[in-house]
Amino acid sequence: MLLYIFRRIILGIITIFVTVTIVFFALRFIPGDPAEVWLGDYATPELIELTRIKWNLDKPIWWQYTRYMKNIMRGDLGDSLRMKLPVFKLLIRHYPFTLRLVFLGTSLAILIAIPAGVAAAVRQNSLTDMFVMMLSFFFISMPLFWLGLILLFVFSFRLDWFPSIGNEEGGNFYTYFLHLALPSICLGLVQAGLISRMVRSTMIDILTKDYINVIRSKGLSEYVILFKHALRNALASIVSLIGVSFVLSLAGIVVLEMVFSRPGLGRLYVTAIAERDYPLIQGCILVIASGVVLVNLLVDISYGMIDPRIRHE
Repeated sequence: MLLYIFRRIILGIITIFVTVTIVFFALRFIPGDPAEVWLGDYATPELIELTRIKWNLDKPIWWQYTRYMKNIMRGDLGDSLRMKLPVFKLLIRHYPFTLRLVFLGTSLAILIAIPAGVAAAVRQNSLTDMFVMMLSFFFISMPLFWLGLILLFVFSFRLDWFPSIGNEEGGNFYTYFLHLALPSICLGLVQAGLISRMVRSTMIDILTKDYINVIRSKGLSEYVILFKHALRNALASIVSLIGVSFVLSLAGIVVLEMVFSRPGLGRLYVTAIAERDYPLIQGCILVIASGVVLVNLLVDISYGMIDPRIRHE
């Protein structure tokens, strides 16, 4: 098991290195000068050149890359060109908002999707099955930003139950919940639509296996058969999809944070792109890539715990 985890860690480190390298060079090859973007249309050539020298943009690209990688090894992500603050400090300030939203949304999706998927599988082709599949298809097809706007319109503007913008800082638990509720529900419903369909199809396949029929012939209750035998054997596929869903949410949270005006990593990333803030863009990508690799590592480890045969692959 330790060797299995070690191999996955090495693969994750290589993945982060390759991702950071690709992003670094891709940013430099995009047309346009960040110094001109930052200074505006009326900047003089002399001021642009001085800004390029200050940001080391006049140096060869290999020199910039070598210096950047050395700084990363020391834990230095540089300073934001626009905000004049260390990138690490900005990431620490904004990333918790994104993590709280993704964790709560994914947890809500799991609580909804697994019971719904199991119920649909047990009552295949019934009204319950049709209702669950109809709702899951609806939320999968619904764009995240559109669902967020609908929730805002109904529950914030019309009913005035939840705040429309802002974050969960500076209040008690009740205000904390109010600010997280709508974006978490929005994210959770979209994820639940995908996960519930996977749970249903996996459970239907397992419930038709011969060993399930043998267990049922022994007189065990349907509850024991479903949750102790069938669902346990379906966990590997379900955990895989939950991991993929979490990763997609972590990487694609930009739209949701813009709709609900949350000061998370996604919104910070959009601002950095608009202002061609190289160090901040690279820092955001590094954190997102590290989060994706970490989630994949945890999913791989969970595979080994659920099915010991995977450890030897």
